[in-house]
Amino acid sequence: MADLKTMNLGDNINLTLIKSSKFKTNLISVYIQRNLDRDEVTKNSLLAEVIISGSEKYPSLREITSELENFYGASLASNAIKKSEKQIIQFRLFGVNDKFLDEKVFKDMVVFLDEIINHPLVVDAGFDERYLAIEKTNLKDRIRASINDKMYYSQKKCIEAMCEGEKYSIDECGYEEDIDGISARDLYEHYRNVLKTSPIDIIVEGDFDEDEVVSIMKDKFNFDRGDIIEIPKEDFKKEVTQVKNIEEKMEIAQGKLIMGFRANVDYMDIGKYCALMVGNSVLGGGAHSKLFNNVREKESLCYYIYSSVEKSKSLMFISSGIEVENYDKARKIIDEQLKEVQNGNITEDELTNSKKALISGTRSVADNIGGMSEFTFSQFASKSNQTLDELIEAVEKVTVDEIVDTMKNIELDTVYFLRN
Repeated sequence: MADLKTMNLGDNINLTLIKSSKFKTNLISVYIQRNLDRDEVTKNSLLAEVIISGSEKYPSLREITSELENFYGASLASNAIKKSEKQIIQFRLFGVNDKFLDEKVFKDMVVFLDEIINHPLVVDAGFDERYLAIEKTNLKDRIRASINDKMYYSQKKCIEAMCEGEKYSIDECGYEEDIDGISARDLYEHYRNVLKTSPIDIIVEGDFDEDEVVSIMKDKFNFDRGDIIEIPKEDFKKEVTQVKNIEEKMEIAQGKLIMGFRANVDYMDIGKYCALMVGNSVLGGGAHSKLFNNVREKESLCYYIYSSVEKSKSLMFISSGIEVENYDKARKIIDEQLKEVQNGNITEDELTNSKKALISGTRSVADNIGGMSEFTFSQFASKSNQTLDELIEAVEKVTVDEIVDTMKNIELDTVYFLRN
């Protein structure tokens, strides 16, 4: 696995170096953490795109692209994503490793990324109205388009109902009704506050001189800082008093069934968390799982079916595409398969194949540039400290009894069905 070092640059800014000789590309990632907040989620979604539209030195996308070409085809990307009850504004700059070039460009890349993030294009004390108007239109289109992806739409609607009153119910893209009311000045002032008050992680992944990178980062990457906000640990426990059943009708060819469960497992308890992950894999983690083999293959009741776990909120979802007339029978067999896992009726093959699938997925994190950066930041954000090897070891040790002990307390919270 890659060599990893983390240091604090002051003011709640952490620098992490992930040394690996596997790639010809180096990656600089900047992660800015915010609490998922209904009042600012739409602004943050806009920010991620507006910031890379222009800066003081590079006032247009054409000039930004031209400078990236000077770095031998480097690429810049940004987005705002939801991680449990956090919203992360992230910037990523990919560039060829200096070792494969006739000149050194890494330092200039750091200066360029600092320019983009810390010196955005400002006109009359606000962002450029032209770029903001474009990104407002793009964000509206993205929000409207989400209804066309019926799997995504159904999952979103289930979460909104299941987690009503909880931050996790907030849509990561934001809300169309908020967009027009966001002015260029308001958004710029919000961004200044975000940079001042947010925990920031800078992660450099690739093959580089560590001392040189640290020196460059300390010298060239500077943020104006203030009082840093607190990012609390998510509340993962909730008792289900009554199951919510929601049916929505739409012109669709295939029904979408989403079942949301409360697992009430603290991911900081690595043994129980891994038992939940293995149990979920046995239930619906792939072609080896009970749901796939019994609901889809044996009974031919669905087009797809799988289960998944949200780590920090300790939620489990079973998602399926079914014919409307198969609803009752599909529900019955899904319930039966969950009971099988909860009662420990797990074959040796199911246990082995479930572990293999999880371990293979965990190992693949390090196969592509950026994988270790994402994994490492996710661990920081959740205040976990397990390495990939430690997670693999914990998965390997999971027993059927531990799966039963973890899965027996899972409670159905919400059933959402999108039908024609």
